[in-house]
Amino acid sequence: MTSMLLIISFLLHLVALVAIFQLFKQLQLLKKDSSQDIMELLETYLEEIKEENRFLEEEIGKPNYEPPASSTEGFEVEQKKEIVSEYIPESAKVVDDSETSLQAKILQLHDQGLKAENIARRLNCGKTEAELIIKLHGK
Repeated sequence: MTSMLLIISFLLHLVALVAIFQLFKQLQLLKKDSSQDIMELLETYLEEIKEENRFLEEEIGKPNYEPPASSTEGFEVEQKKEIVSEYIPESAKVVDDSETSLQAKILQLHDQGLKAENIARRLNCGKTEAELIIKLHGK
C-alpha cells in the first residue's frame, strides 16, 4: 500500500515539474515578445518626436518668425509690456471675460471679514448656502 502511494506521489511530482517547465518556457517567449513590442513602441514615439522637431525647425527657419520675449533680465516692467505688445498682433489678443464663481465671491467676502448674512444679502443668495460654502472651505 505504501509503495503504491509513493508511485502516485512520484508521478504527480513528475507531472508538476513538466507543467512548471512548460510555463517557464511560455513566460520566456512572452518576455521576448513584450520587449519587442516595447522597442517598436519606443521607435514609433521617437519617429513622432523627430517629425515634430523637423516641423519646428521649419517654423523657426521661416523669415517672419520672431521668438517670444522669454528672457527678461535687465528689463524694467514697463519695457517688458512694450516689448510683448510689439510681438502680439492686435487680432491675436484675447479678452478675458470670465467671471468669478459664486463660491469664489463668497470666500473673498468672507476673507474680508464679512459675516454670512451680509454676504448673502450682497450676493443675493441664501444665508445657509453662504454658511455651507464657508464651512466646507474651512475644512
